[in-house]
Amino acid sequence: MPHTQTGSLARRAAAVLLLFALLPALLLGLALSAWYGHSDARHGEAMLGSMADGAELALRGYLARHRDAIATIAEIPTLRTGFSVTNLAPRLRLLQKMYPGMLTTFAAAPDGAVLIASPEHDAAGRSHYWRGVNVSAREYFRAALRNRAVAVTGLFLSHGYGQGMQVGIAAPVYDPHGTLLGVVGAVLDPDKLRADLSELAGPENTLALLDPQGRVVAASPGLDLTRGAPARNDSALRHALALPVDHVADVDPGPWWERRGLRESLPGGWQVVALGPRQFFAHAWLLAMGLLGLLLVLVFLALRLTLRGATQRLLAPVNTLADALARFDPSSSAELPPELRAAPRELRPIVDALDAHAALIQALLAQREDDLIEREHEIEQRTRELRRAVDALAVSARTDALTGLTNYRGWRELADALWAEARQQRGEIAAIACDIDHFKIYNDTYGHGAGDTCLRHVAAALQASLRRAVRVLARSGGEEFIALILPAQRRQAQELAEAARAAVAALAIPHSGSARGHVTISLGFSIMLAGPDARLDTLLRAADLALYRAKRNGRDQVAELSASALQKLRHAE
Repeated sequence: MPHTQTGSLARRAAAVLLLFALLPALLLGLALSAWYGHSDARHGEAMLGSMADGAELALRGYLARHRDAIATIAEIPTLRTGFSVTNLAPRLRLLQKMYPGMLTTFAAAPDGAVLIASPEHDAAGRSHYWRGVNVSAREYFRAALRNRAVAVTGLFLSHGYGQGMQVGIAAPVYDPHGTLLGVVGAVLDPDKLRADLSELAGPENTLALLDPQGRVVAASPGLDLTRGAPARNDSALRHALALPVDHVADVDPGPWWERRGLRESLPGGWQVVALGPRQFFAHAWLLAMGLLGLLLVLVFLALRLTLRGATQRLLAPVNTLADALARFDPSSSAELPPELRAAPRELRPIVDALDAHAALIQALLAQREDDLIEREHEIEQRTRELRRAVDALAVSARTDALTGLTNYRGWRELADALWAEARQQRGEIAAIACDIDHFKIYNDTYGHGAGDTCLRHVAAALQASLRRAVRVLARSGGEEFIALILPAQRRQAQELAEAARAAVAALAIPHSGSARGHVTISLGFSIMLAGPDARLDTLLRAADLALYRAKRNGRDQVAELSASALQKLRHAE
C-alpha cells in the first residue's frame, strides 16, 4: 500500500479521537465554568443584598425607635392640656435617659422659639444655651407642622449640645380642639449607625447611608467620607447612584479590577449603597477556567500518545486490512469485521491490538456515560444544598440572633399577615408590649455580656409563659418585646401579661438598680376589633401607651389602655 494511504488513516483516527475526547471535554469544561461563575455571582449579589437589607433594617430600627418615642411624648394627655416648661422638663429628661442616641431633646413654641432643652448644659458647659434659639427654619420643624405628624429629615448643621451634622426629628402637639400648642423634638447622633454599617460591611466591603439630599449620614471605614459630605464626591458612590434600584452592576471600573455596587431606596428619600470588590465575584471564573485549561492539556497529551501508537501500527498495513478498517466503527460495535478475523498469522498482532482497542473504546464510552450521570447527580445535589442554604438564610434574616425570637423584620411581616387574618375574621386582636425595667442601668452595672444573658433569660421566660395563646412573639428593640394574640379576649390578654410578668420576676436575676432588687418587666396591653376602619399601628401605639403608663406608675406591673382611650386614639389618628 502506498505511504499516502497510511497518512490518511492516521488523520482519520485523529479526527475520531478529537470528536469523542476533546470536544466533550471542552463542552463540559465550559459548562462547569459557566455554572461556577453564575453561582458565585449570585452568591456575591446575595451578600450585597443582605448587607443593604441589614443597613435598611438598622436605619428603620434606629429611626423608628426615636420617632415612636417622640410621637409618644407628643400624645401624652397632660402635655395636650398643659404645654408648659414644668410639664415638659421631666419628660424631656426621661426621654433622653431612655434613648441615649438623642443628643438633645427640646420643646419649641409654634413660632419655633425653643422653650426648654435637655441637657441643660451644652458641650462647652454653657447653661440654658437654648435661650433665644429658634428652629422654625429647620426642615424637621417645618415638616412636622406641614404633615401634622412626627417627621424625620436629613442632615443639618447643629451648633447646640451636639456639634456638627446631625439628624433632626420633631412632632407637633395639639390640644383636644386641634390648636397647635408647640413642637417636641430631638437631635440624633448618627455615630451609632456608622458602627452598625461597619459591622455589617466587614473588612472587604463598604456601606453608605445617604439622606434625601444625597449627603453621607453614615459610612463604613472603607469610604473616606465625612458625615454631611456629598456622596458624589466618591467616584464609586457616584456610579452606584446612577444604577437602577436593587440592581447589582460594576461601578468605578479600572484597567484590572472593578467594584460591584447595589443601591436600595428607603422611605422618605433615604438611600443605602453597598459596594464589594470585583475579585470577589471573579475568583470562581478564574478557578473554573484554570481547571478547563488543565483538562485540555491532559487531553492533548493523551491524544499525542494515542496517535503516536496508532501511527506506528499503521506503517505496514495491506490493502485488505485498510479496506476492512475503513468500514470498521469501534463506537458502534466491539466486534471486528470477519475479514480481520481471517487475517494471516503475520497480521495477528495487529488484529489483536485492534480488538483490544475496540474494547477499550467501548469501556471509555461506558465510563464517560457513567461520569456524566454522576456529574448530573452531583449538580442536582448541589442545587438542593443551595436551595436549603437560601431557605436557611431567609429564616436567619427574620430571627434575632441573641434571643432566638423573631426579629423586627420578621415581626413586621408576621404582624401584617396576622392583622389581615384578623380583618378577614372580623375578630378581636390584642397586643402586649413589654420592656425590661432599668435595663440601661443593668448594662452599665453588670456589663453588656450580662445584659445579653439577661435578655436571653427574659426571652425564654416570655416564650414559656405566652406560648399557649400568643400567635406572634418578637424582640422589637433592644430590651423591648411585643406579642400579638388572635383571637383575643380582654381577660385572657390581662392574664397572659400577668403570667409573663410573674415568670420574669421568678427568674430572680439580681439587679441592684431596681427597687425590687431583681430584674422586672413592665407590660402594657390593648385589645381592638379588627374592623374595616381599624389600623394595626393604632393597636401597637395603644399597647406602647399602656406600657408607658405601667412604667410611669412604678414599673413591674401590667397596664391597659381602655376601650374608650383606644377609641380616642383612633379618632386622633
